[in-house]
Amino acid sequence: MFKLLVILSLALFANANNLTVQNGEIKAHTNVFGDSEINPTTKNVKSDLTIENGIESIKGKIYFDTLTLISEKKDRDTNMYKLLNVEKFKTISFDIKSITKNETDYEIKGALTLNGVTKNIKAKIIINQQNNEILLNGGFSFNLTDFNLEPPTMLFLTVRNQIDISYNISLNEVK
Repeated sequence: MFKLLVILSLALFANANNLTVQNGEIKAHTNVFGDSEINPTTKNVKSDLTIENGIESIKGKIYFDTLTLISEKKDRDTNMYKLLNVEKFKTISFDIKSITKNETDYEIKGALTLNGVTKNIKAKIIINQQNNEILLNGGFSFNLTDFNLEPPTMLFLTVRNQIDISYNISLNEVK
């Protein structure tokens, strides 16, 4: 009986293919009230994703090293890294739980982990598939305080609590 269970388990996973990031970009956006915008970006996107039988079967994690998130101002980056506790929490990740097809796009549900806190996220996403390439384009927003992070203040300037994320990720299916 045990051998049968092992064989069935292996057969289930034998149909899953890995998805690797060919290129990707994740951008964060917020404002400093009374001053300017903050737009850190990373192009060092990584993944531990699998696909079995179509887009809706994609599962796994998309992540990046927090120190690869870079804005136009190095001094702000230093403050951002301090806020994000990079010494303790070296990565930011999104774990895909489900993808559901709608009339014109998809809905993605997953868990965002930031500052050691994990919160569920649901958002619309545009997914295009061409041969073995899958393109993910979308975005979502969250509040810093949802992840036990206080928006920083300096003198009379305060960073907005809401962070807007946009992403463009190209994945290749490895068989």
